[in-house]
Amino acid sequence: MSRDHDSPAPAHPDPPSTPGAAPAGKPALLSQRTALILFIAVGIGIGIGMLTFFAEKSYPKAVLAGVLAAGCCTVGLHSLID
Repeated sequence: MSRDHDSPAPAHPDPPSTPGAAPAGKPALLSQRTALILFIAVGIGIGIGMLTFFAEKSYPKAVLAGVLAAGCCTVGLHSLID
């Protein structure tokens, strides 16, 4: 597409081409949303478990607190992230 040198440049150039359909093959195991929710929940669960262990010096309490925190965060993030 050529333009006259005296005419102004277009205000909105053509957007870059969008990628085509995904290549044929195996479908993704998890969606990006699911992976993000689980990643954040596991990180929070590990953090809560470590903090509980440092406070209580008890492995069972730390594991229980971490698992419960991860489960609650998974449910909460599922309703929060769209």
